[in-house]
Amino acid sequence: MNWKKVVAVYALLTGIAILGLWTMLVMTEQATELRTEPYSMFTHLVAEGLTAVALVSAGIGLFRESEWAESLCLVGFGMLLYSVINSAGYYAQLGEIGAMLVFSAMSLTTVVALGWVLVDGAQRQNRPSW
Repeated sequence: MNWKKVVAVYALLTGIAILGLWTMLVMTEQATELRTEPYSMFTHLVAEGLTAVALVSAGIGLFRESEWAESLCLVGFGMLLYSVINSAGYYAQLGEIGAMLVFSAMSLTTVVALGWVLVDGAQRQNRPSW
């Protein structure tokens, strides 16, 4: 199994899903916090957008085997990890256990993807991974 392609697909799909989800929520006015907490929600949307762009760019870069792709992948997955941990807590607070479990699973998947990128990069440089 080519782990680089698996990680690239995960980065691409997750980035596209983030963009799609927030576009749908804003367009259908389901992001009610834009009215009640506009500054907080705006900065949240900027952070989510930057995360999505980093992930999509990293995924494309991994497929093209660009030198910068793994570094951007680490940044994007770090941003994603913060986001999914934060989201799991948000939905747990609301009592929405299903959403909390989805974001918890994404946290685990993201940690695995991060580990692969770190270990693979260290192995190619003939250095210990930790």
